[in-house]
Amino acid sequence: MKEPKIIKVEDGGRQLTFKIYPFSATKSEDLMIRIALMTGKNLDIESALGYKDVIKALVSVPHVEAKALLDELLSEVYKIDGKSEAKFSFDDADGYISSPLTIIKLRIESFKVNFGFFPDLVRQFYPEEPSS
Repeated sequence: MKEPKIIKVEDGGRQLTFKIYPFSATKSEDLMIRIALMTGKNLDIESALGYKDVIKALVSVPHVEAKALLDELLSEVYKIDGKSEAKFSFDDADGYISSPLTIIKLRIESFKVNFGFFPDLVRQFYPEEPSS
């Protein structure tokens, strides 16, 4: 299993420290399948698909469906305070997070920890053509 990642985030003039634990392989696979099924219904699979088509499908997912998956990205995020760790919770996040960008950064970092292999996976299926 991969090691957790420690990140430091500037938030309202304060530095916050978080630890992101990687998902298990089965949880990662479940999320990947759910994301594929959710976005796949917005793709026209009968035509050639490009990167823009996939982005368009992703941004057309209803908020309620997308939010549930985005919130799962925070399920293995812990706030570090001294030597103690507290699991991220929306119930108390407003007590120490002042910027919505901090939450977005946490989601992005969690995505990187858990799904950072995607660029390599995409390159396996869509290798770059040699330059002329």
